[in-house]
Amino acid sequence: MEETQAGNQVYFSDIFEVEHSVIEEYGALDISLVCDNPAFVDPFLLFANPKYKKLHNFVIEYLRFLRNLATREEKLNDGTFNHYYKFPEVKEVWLGYTVSGNAGLGLGKDFATSLYGNLHKIFSKFGDEGITESSHLEKLCLVEDGIGVDKISDFTLNLIKSYLLEYTQVFAQRYLNPKYLKEFSVRKVRFNFEKGLWEDGRYMLPLFEHDNKREFILLVPREILTKEETWISKNDFLQNDSAIFNTILNEELREKVNKFFRTNLATKLNKKKQPETDYSPKSRKNALLKTVWEYPEVLDYYIKYKEQGKKDAIKYHVADPDFVNFFPDTEAIQTEFRNQNFGRISSLNDCIARISFFKKTLESNSNALYIKGAPLKEKQLQLIFKMTTYNSLFDYNSEVNNGHGAIDFIVSYGSADKTGLELKLASNTKLKPNLLNQGRVYEVDGNLKHVIKIIFYFSDEDLGRVHRILDEVNKVVDNYEIFLVDCRKKKSASNQR
Repeated sequence: MEETQAGNQVYFSDIFEVEHSVIEEYGALDISLVCDNPAFVDPFLLFANPKYKKLHNFVIEYLRFLRNLATREEKLNDGTFNHYYKFPEVKEVWLGYTVSGNAGLGLGKDFATSLYGNLHKIFSKFGDEGITESSHLEKLCLVEDGIGVDKISDFTLNLIKSYLLEYTQVFAQRYLNPKYLKEFSVRKVRFNFEKGLWEDGRYMLPLFEHDNKREFILLVPREILTKEETWISKNDFLQNDSAIFNTILNEELREKVNKFFRTNLATKLNKKKQPETDYSPKSRKNALLKTVWEYPEVLDYYIKYKEQGKKDAIKYHVADPDFVNFFPDTEAIQTEFRNQNFGRISSLNDCIARISFFKKTLESNSNALYIKGAPLKEKQLQLIFKMTTYNSLFDYNSEVNNGHGAIDFIVSYGSADKTGLELKLASNTKLKPNLLNQGRVYEVDGNLKHVIKIIFYFSDEDLGRVHRILDEVNKVVDNYEIFLVDCRKKKSASNQR
């Protein structure tokens, strides 16, 4: 079979030779196949959109099955526990936070253990709630630390995998050249409730070859994806105490909850050194958490409050695809990258040559670096830089973490020749400490001899901030250790006088 990725092709549409508009009309996200796309499946969008209600119902039915099983059996053996609770990351959708490739951390044992433990607690009445319209998996993230949008998305993806496999297979057989297709055997596709077992399946899917791997690709409908957090989330819950309490129709219970909440607000000294109630966000959050332990039904009233906004979830919470993976018209940028050749020298010289070209190309095409008037994010700028690293003798690894925090790129040729590279927005609140702590990055790997910073500024204010910070940390722009990239919109030549 022909190699499916060549040159600096980035998106599904590039690699599988299908028009971007065709993927859009089908309703799918035209995913980047260079790095993960920062979007996640929100199970609330399955609930809110009648088109996907059956999928949400299946998620609920499966969790009820687990709840009933946990009630019948005191302890599950390892094999049974793994079969029902442990799932791999569905990396074939290319969703998440990973900059290099698509191999994220997955769900892991902690998520499975948390889910199992809470079947006897917050999910004890799962499927039989009297307050909310429906049950919701996201309730788990309200009571457990470390369970956020990525874990909820991974679990949901596993439960709706059969739908995504069929969704992708239909698209692939309808629109893709057969040379790009291969039949795959896929594990744990559908759940047989009568037998109580996950079953495998076979599907004709797009074949993607990269990093000496052959794997299939799954497309995901855009309308079930969110960009930041799930609609039901811990951060949102902790910021909406008043709205939640107002949802409680029982006046006696509402008064008890309000009184308990107010009693647990912290106190502080005012300007006259007299004690008064502290209504700061931190104080309110702590009081709300204490209230939940005393009145667990508050969680259900919060979910009811969020259910009442399901039309808003569909209208405002679905991820804008342009903000997910940067797919405006960047043909000029990609063409320049594609036609540029670089010499094969040391990792530092190779990196500097590519950065210099990258800087020049972006500055001459800066009007393309905005989506609906908003500047690109660091993740999107990293994706564009990744385009310049093709056909290099050197290995450009992304988000390498050797124990002291991740660095955006490490450019290497074996273990003896390594250069670090970080891309930062001028507006990044951690820019100053990042510049100050470069020495700490050197300690991540004893062979990392040089770290380069690329700083992008999108306004005059950004530029002024960068220069102030550079003065404070006693550094200068030298196009060796520090590069500045001017991303301010440029006037066209015809409009300049």
